[in-house]
Order: sequence, then structure tokens, then C-alpha cells
Amino acid sequence: MRPSREVESSDQVLWSLRALGGEATLGDLVAATGLPRSSVERSLDALIATQRGHVRVLERGDVTYHVGRIGFDGVAAPWLPGFYGAERRRTPPRSELVAARRAAFDRKTLRLIRTRDGVLSLAELVEQTGLPLRAAEVEMQRLARSWGGEAHVGLDGHTVYAFPLLMESVHGRFAAREPRPAWVRSEDPMDHARQRRRRARRGMVMTSAGSAMLVGVPFAVAATKALGVPGVGTAAVAVSVLGASLVIVGLRDVLRHHRRFRFQQRDTLRRYALGHVVETALAGKGVVSLKRTVRFIQARAGKRKVPRALVEAALRDLAEEFGAPITTEGDDLFFGFRSVKRQFLASYLVRRQLALGRRVAGDTVYDTEDAPAAAAARELALFDRELGTAATDAPAR
Repeated sequence: MRPSREVESSDQVLWSLRALGGEATLGDLVAATGLPRSSVERSLDALIATQRGHVRVLERGDVTYHVGRIGFDGVAAPWLPGFYGAERRRTPPRSELVAARRAAFDRKTLRLIRTRDGVLSLAELVEQTGLPLRAAEVEMQRLARSWGGEAHVGLDGHTVYAFPLLMESVHGRFAAREPRPAWVRSEDPMDHARQRRRRARRGMVMTSAGSAMLVGVPFAVAATKALGVPGVGTAAVAVSVLGASLVIVGLRDVLRHHRRFRFQQRDTLRRYALGHVVETALAGKGVVSLKRTVRFIQARAGKRKVPRALVEAALRDLAEEFGAPITTEGDDLFFGFRSVKRQFLASYLVRRQLALGRRVAGDTVYDTEDAPAAAAARELALFDRELGTAATDAPAR
């Protein structure tokens, strides 16, 4: 029997809390799990209710979460093999693969946000995900809803998003390395290797089935004519059309998901072209040459030929997204991606202005794990300290 999603989330949050040394803020746990803020909060409430976790309130109002007295209870990490026990060898359904892929993708994005000091522009999200700009706007709004993002208008009117919740930590500055951007991986970061293999196998099965139908039609027609069965011609035509369709669709899936042909795919070329655009924009004024982009991608393709026409189409798509002007000089095209650099600069300025990174610290004023006597002693000690501070600050007469 599979555990419910709420139980899975609670166990995942508890495991992450233990992995963080038994102490974390809400932002630490959101970043570690990749779950939405509301899901983490529900899981923490469940852990506190079952005494597997407790919460402390610090003197400045900061809230931290801790492992409770009951402890870990042998819960394994949901993303590690063996979490489902006897069911670990089964093939997960598509919905689980999509959810796991989304969670892994979100954790990378969270890592990016924290290494960028809690501020992210749309151009930075596009670089990381490889999404078209409009899709990145939708994705950014989802991230803001899930993780408490706030929109800020920066340089040239570009909108950047700040995530103050994610930058509150009990462990100091977040020192993890930035995830690799989409263009470095060359493949869709939201695509899963198992899914790609499954689609390729499905394409091979469809191609084989269609070929078998086309080969078998003449023999079937001959046999049915010998038996005097009427309507053979119409059925043969229908079967031939179906077989040809299966062959075409199957070959398309096989070729689309084969590594040898990835540099013939427009979306792959777009991701590589995006990497060249970002590098060029950050290094200078953002003027990108079609010839240099072809050479940039060809250097990564090795012996596989990179079609100039597809690279041009990818650059034109990016130019339309970012409003880049296009000029022609001789047999070359030049694209002005000035706005890409301006978006990076806008997020940098907001980052400097907000300075979100903050380590929570201070004495505990409230702890849900305290017994009544301990809670009373804590309140009395805090009251005595406040009286002492007030007496020290009082002016002398």
C-alpha cells in the first residue's frame, strides 16, 4: 500500500530537517524539498502534532523548526531508492514521473534563487530553464505563488522577483553551487531520461508494427481473394494507410529522441543559441552574429552538421521574445540582445538594494516542546532580563 501524498510530504520534510542538522527555517526546508510553501507548512504542522518536530520562536520574532523527541522513526527519503519498500521495483506511473521531475526541477530553481541572493529576473529564469519568455513569465508567477515571491520594478522597467522567505536561514549564507543552465545540458531540463527512452521504444514498436502490416497486406489480400471474401480491396487500403501512418509516426519519435539527431532539432538549437546570446550579452553590448552562433554550436556538435537555417530560425525566435532588432550586413545577420543584459543588471541592482540574505539567531522565547514548568521558567528568565535591561537604560538622576 502506497503512503498518501500528505504522509510522503511530512516524511520528506522530516528527513530534510534531519539532513539540515535538526534545525531549519521554513525557507531552508522549502529549498531542500522543492515543495510549495503551503505543503511544507502543512507537513510541519503534522510533525508538530505528532511530536516528531517542534517549533521555536526567537526573540526577534524568527521561527525555527527542530526535530522532536520521537525523532526520525526510520523514515527514508522519498527521493531515494527503497522508499516504497516492496514496491520499489515497480515502474512508476507517468503522473509520479512527472511529479518527481517537477520536484527535481524546482529544487534546481530554488538553488539558483538562493545563490542569486533571492532575486531573479525573467532572463535569468529563461537561461536556467530554456523556456520561451512567455512560458517563463507563467513559470515565474507560479514560483512566486509557491514560494512567496514579490515583484519589483527594476532598471528600464524590467520586472524582477524577490524571494525573502528563501533567504532566511539558520545556517548562514547559502554556499551551494549554481545549477547548470539549460543550454549546457543541451536537453530539455524538464524531460526525463526514462521518459525519453520510453518514447524511443514506443516509436520502435510503432515502426515495427506498421512495417509488419505493410508487408503482410499483399499476403492477406491473396489469401482472402482465394477464399472469395468480398471487400478485400477496401480493407487492404485501410490497413496500408494505418501501417504507413504507424511507420511515419514511429520513425519520427525514434529520430526525435535519438542523441545522434539532436542537432537537427529546433528546440535543442534554441537552447544552445540562448547560451551564446547570454554569454555575448553579459560580455559586451549583446550584438550576436549568426555566423558566430553557428560556429559556437558547431563546436559542441563535433562532426555532426549544424543547419544554418535552423540556427537562424532559433535566433529569430529569441529576437522576437526579447525584442531584439535584426540587421543585415553582407551575408551575415546581427541580433541586438541589449535587453538581456539590462534584465541581468536590473536583478543585480534590486539584489544590492534589498540585501535579503539573513541568518536568524537569538534566544528562544517560546518552544512547543517545553513542559509547563520549563515554559514558565523561560518566561521568568526573559522577564528578569528585560527588567535588567530597562534598569540599565534608565537615565541617572
